[in-house]
Amino acid sequence: MILTFTDFEEFLKEARSMGVVEDLRQLISLDLIFFEKHKNYLIFNLRDYDEEPNNILVFSREKTLVYTQKAIPKNEFRMFSLTMQKPFGESTAIALILFKKVLQNYSGKFEKLHTDLYELEMNFDLEKISDVNNIIRKLTDKLEDFIDVLIRVEERRVREVNTAYVGYDYHVLRATATHLLDRCKNSVNRVKDVRMEYEMKSAQELNKRIEYLTEIMKKLTAITLILMIPNIIASHYGMNFANMPELQSQWGYPLVTLASILFSIGVVIIFKKKGWL
Repeated sequence: MILTFTDFEEFLKEARSMGVVEDLRQLISLDLIFFEKHKNYLIFNLRDYDEEPNNILVFSREKTLVYTQKAIPKNEFRMFSLTMQKPFGESTAIALILFKKVLQNYSGKFEKLHTDLYELEMNFDLEKISDVNNIIRKLTDKLEDFIDVLIRVEERRVREVNTAYVGYDYHVLRATATHLLDRCKNSVNRVKDVRMEYEMKSAQELNKRIEYLTEIMKKLTAITLILMIPNIIASHYGMNFANMPELQSQWGYPLVTLASILFSIGVVIIFKKKGWL
């Protein structure tokens, strides 16, 4: 008999009547996917990506208890009508249905991340890419835990979830989860590529700016040197011209001025050849 609850207190009361002594209340927000086998019952804790409360299942020979906020329409049980007539068929069917719903939650989260990542490739945002990277890694971890539970349920041949009853559907579920996990891992690498591409572009832009500033510094240095030469000559000779007998001739001052001009022109030509001007 399948009993579905949205009220945790009612679910807990029914579980206690079955002899469940574990503290199920702790499972409501426990960030972990697992199942635990006991002598007379089996407990599943199935967690969506970031939605609470968790989905808690308690299976025994007589009852199948389900605590979830997810809607489970009756038509979802139709394809398992024959399975549910077998021993532990009801618990097997409801487990598979909840497994699929949890995987749908993961898949929906991934598709949103996929869209966000595409937008970041067009318009890079360092803070947002870090958030996307963290979410993808968290989703990857959850998928790995989810697949591990699926594998262990099948390998241990848990009687409450008899995968032999739903072999095809169970293998499709595992394959779908594995495919989604591969896509998540590829997205982790894709995030690295996007970030590396951004860093390369940033480095190229920085190098261009450095080259531009270097060219400006060259020109400023050249101009400074060109202006410095006549200033030095003027300061040296101009201030002491009257005290230098050798420059008291008629052509003394003009020659010094001409020499300064020619020297400056020579420096300009040299800097032009070097590409500094």
